[in-house]
Amino acid sequence: MDKIPAFVAVDLETTGLEFDKDEIIEVALVRFENGEPVDSLDCLVKPASAELRPFIESLTGISRADLESAEDFASLAGKICSFVGDLPLVAHNANFDSKFLKQSMKKVGIAFDNVRVWDSLTLSRIAYQDVPNHRLDTLTQELGIERSRAHRALPDADACGKLFVMAYEKIKGMDPWLLDAFGRIAEGSDWEILFEKKTGELPEAKFAMAEVPSQAGSLPTWKAPRVSEFLKEDGLLSRVVEGFKPRLNQQDYASCVERNMHKGGLCVLEAPTGSGKSLAYLVSAANKAVTGERVVISTATHALQSQLWNKDIPSIMPLYEGNLVPAILKGRDNYLCLRKLSEILSAPETLLAPDERDSFMAILPWAVSTRSGDVGECSSFSHSRNRVLWSKISSSASSCSGEKCPYYSKCPALAAKRRAMAANLLLVNHSLFLADLSLDFALLPSYEHVVFDEAHKLPDASNQCFGRTVSFFGFRNVAKTLLPTKDGQDGLLSEIRSRIPEEDAAARSECDQLTADIAETEKCLHRFFMKIGKKLQKQKAGRGGFVFANGILAEYEADPKSVLDQYEIAKSRADSLFGLVSGNPRMEGLVKDASGRMEELKRFMADFEFLVKAGRGDWVFYLEEPFNPHTLKMHAYPLDSGDVWKSKFYPWVKSATFTSATLAVQGDLMYFSQRMGLVGADQPKRPFLKVFNEPFNSDSRRSVMVARYLPKPSTPEFGDALNETLVQVLPEVEENTMVLFTSISAMMKAQAALAPVFAAKGKLLLCQHVDGALDGLVAMFRKSRGACLLGCQSLWEGVDFPGDALKLLVITKLPFPNPSEPLVAGISADLKAKGENVFKSYYIPEAYMELRQGLGRLLRTENDSGKVLVLDNRVVTEAYGKTFARIWNMKHATANTVDDVKKFVS
Repeated sequence: MDKIPAFVAVDLETTGLEFDKDEIIEVALVRFENGEPVDSLDCLVKPASAELRPFIESLTGISRADLESAEDFASLAGKICSFVGDLPLVAHNANFDSKFLKQSMKKVGIAFDNVRVWDSLTLSRIAYQDVPNHRLDTLTQELGIERSRAHRALPDADACGKLFVMAYEKIKGMDPWLLDAFGRIAEGSDWEILFEKKTGELPEAKFAMAEVPSQAGSLPTWKAPRVSEFLKEDGLLSRVVEGFKPRLNQQDYASCVERNMHKGGLCVLEAPTGSGKSLAYLVSAANKAVTGERVVISTATHALQSQLWNKDIPSIMPLYEGNLVPAILKGRDNYLCLRKLSEILSAPETLLAPDERDSFMAILPWAVSTRSGDVGECSSFSHSRNRVLWSKISSSASSCSGEKCPYYSKCPALAAKRRAMAANLLLVNHSLFLADLSLDFALLPSYEHVVFDEAHKLPDASNQCFGRTVSFFGFRNVAKTLLPTKDGQDGLLSEIRSRIPEEDAAARSECDQLTADIAETEKCLHRFFMKIGKKLQKQKAGRGGFVFANGILAEYEADPKSVLDQYEIAKSRADSLFGLVSGNPRMEGLVKDASGRMEELKRFMADFEFLVKAGRGDWVFYLEEPFNPHTLKMHAYPLDSGDVWKSKFYPWVKSATFTSATLAVQGDLMYFSQRMGLVGADQPKRPFLKVFNEPFNSDSRRSVMVARYLPKPSTPEFGDALNETLVQVLPEVEENTMVLFTSISAMMKAQAALAPVFAAKGKLLLCQHVDGALDGLVAMFRKSRGACLLGCQSLWEGVDFPGDALKLLVITKLPFPNPSEPLVAGISADLKAKGENVFKSYYIPEAYMELRQGLGRLLRTENDSGKVLVLDNRVVTEAYGKTFARIWNMKHATANTVDDVKKFVS
C-alpha cells in the first residue's frame, strides 16, 4: 500500500432516509491531500418538495427558515462537481450518501455515476476490530477525532476523512498476508487503487484457532455445599460478589430450584425483576452440575446470556475449586468454516458477488485471528445483514467434510461442540434448545437438568421453531450462491465448471444443464406465486387472513406440481454432476459446498410440499402479502406446541425449571403451564408452581392513572380522541416519556399529530419505524431528557430505561391479540370448538402478560420511580378491566377530563 491518494470526503444531511421521497438539505465536501484536509465546501440546500421533519430539525439544528434562503440543488450541482473534480469520494456508509448524491445529480441532468466511491465504514471495520460498533459517533470518541458537533455535514465530513486516513494507515501496518488477500478481493472494484494485488497464488492462511482435543470419560464429580450456604449473610457469595446482600426471597427461590433438581420434576417459578433470581438459579444449577449431572441454562435474549457468561458465571467460579466447567454453545451456523473461507480466498472473483466484497474484507482480519470462530464476537460484521455471504463461510452439517477436512482439528464448530461435551454447565439460547428438540436431540450433548430463564417467551418461540415458512427469497438466496449473477461468471457452479478439464465434455455439459435446471426451478416457483397473487387480486383478507386448510390447489387453483417436478430434475442432475467430478481433488471442497446447497433446497422443497398440501386440523396454514411473488410467504404453525413438549421432553428429562418475571395471570401460573403442556390428564409429572412477591413495593414508587373520558377503543372516534389527548399532554411533560401502541398504523398517526407540536417547542420526538434503527433510537432516548419515544411491538419488552431515562409510561390500548392474525384466529377457533370461552381463556391472559411486560419498562431497580398513564377506558368501564387493574393492586386514579391527565403528569 502506497501513500494515501487525494480524495474528497462528503457528508449529506437529508429530510429522511427514503431515496424516492426525501431530499438533500446540506452538502459538505472536504478535500484531503497527503492525508490532510486542505479545502472545504459547505452548502445548505433548499428542498423542492420534501418536508423537513421535526426529528431531522432537532437532530441537525437546521431550521425551515435556514432552508428558505438557501439555493436549490440545481444551482449548487455545478459547484459540487467542480470541487470534486476527478477525485474519489469518501463517505461513512457511502451507499447512502453516494446514492442520494448521484440521484440528485441525475434529476438535474448531470452524469455522476462514474465517480469512484470509498466507504470509511468498510475501512474502519477492517482496521478497528475491537470497537463496540462502527458508527461515526462511536469511532470519533474511541479514536479521539475532534468534531465540533455531530449530525452536521461539515464536521461529519471532516471527521469521516480523518477516520479514513487513520484506518488506511493502520491497515498498512497489518500482516502482509492480509494485505495480499485484500488486493485479490479488491481486484476489479473501486478499492483496487488502494490495495495492490500481488502475482502468484495466495499462501495458505495461518488461522489462530487452537485445537480442542476430544474429551473422554465422565464429567467430574464433587459435592458442593447447599445453596443456603451461598446465599445467607456472610455466606459464600459474599466472598466473591461485591456488595452482596442476603434476601429471603432469593434464598427461598434458590431452595425451590435446588429441591426440584434433587427430587427430579418440573417447576414453574415467577420471580420479579430485582429479586436476584439469575444468581439464585445459577448457584443451584452449578451445585448440581459439579455432582456429575449436566445442567443446561437456556435464555431468550443475548443480553441475559451475556450477563450470565461474562459476569455471573465468572464471579462464582472460584467457589467450586475448578470443578465447575461451563461452556456456551450456539447454533452451528454461528461458527466460521475455515475450509469454506479458504475456498473463497482461492477464487474471490467467482465466489463473491460484487456487493459482498466490502463485508468479506471487513470480516477477514477477525477470521484469521479468532480463537472461537463465533461470529457474535466480531463487531466488524453483521451476519443478519449479510446472510447470504455468511452462509458461504459459516459451518453447516450439509457441507461439512468431517475428518477429511484439512481444517478438521481446528474447526470452530467442532471445538465448540467438544467444549460443550466437556462441560457440566451449558449455556444456550431458546432457539438452539428448540432446534435440538425438533431434531430429536441431535445438537446438544446429553443433559439431566434444564433451567429456562425468560420462559415467558417459550410458547411463541416454540410455535416459531416447530412451524414452517417458505418464500421466494428463501429459495432465491440459496440458488444465488450456485448460479451466476446476471451477465456474470460468478457462483459455485461457474467455479466448478472452470475447474473441469476441457476434455471432460460430459461433466461440463451436466454443469451447464444444472445451472439451467435450478434457474428454471426458480422461475417455476415465481410463476406459482404469481398465480396465487392473481387469484387473490380481487379478494380481501378475511378475519383470519388468507387462511387455507385443504391445500393450495384446491383453494387457490395454483398447481405446485411444476415446481416439485422441476426441482426433481435439478436434483437428479446435481447427483449426476457430483458423481462425474467426485474424484477431482481440485474441486472436492466446492462440490461439497454445492452439495450442501442442494441439501438446503431439498429442505426448502420438503417444507414447500408440506405447506401446499395442508390438510392438518391441528395446524393453521396461511399466506402473507400474497399479491407480490417476491413478498409472498406461506406459513404453517401448530395450534398447540405444548404437545411437542409433552411427547418429546417431559417424559425423560430429570428436572426442568421454567422461570421469568412475568409468567402469572392474576398470580396464577396455570395459563403458562397449559400452553407449555405441563398440565393435563396425559401429563404424569405434576409441576410445582410458585409466584414470589416483589422485593420492593412498586405501588409506593409507581403512580397510575386511567382515562375514563376517552371513547372505547373499538369505536371509530377513538383514534382522533387519543391523538388529541396526546397532543394536549405530552409536549408539556418535562421528563422522558415512552408511549406504547398495539399497532404500527396507530403509532404513525400519533407521530403525524405530535411532530409539529414537538417541533414548535424544540423538543425531541422519536418514533419507531420512522426515525431510524431501534438501537439508535433507544440510545438517543436514554441520553436525552424531556424526550418522547413512540413505540410498538419490540418496545413492549426487553428494553431497559433505568433511573431518569424513563419517568412516564403511556399505554394507549390494552394489548389484546389481533383477531385477524391467522394463528390467533386458528387458536380461537380451536378453543371455541372445545367449548371454551375464548375471550376469557385466551385473549385476557395474553393481554395481561403483555401488559405486565410493558409496565416492566418503568421500574427496573429498587431506586426507579415513575408514572403510568393508561388511555384505554375499558380498565374502568368493563367488568374484566379489574383483571388488569390488579397488576397495580387497583391503586389508580381516574381521569374524567384531559385536565385531570395534565395535573397527573405535571
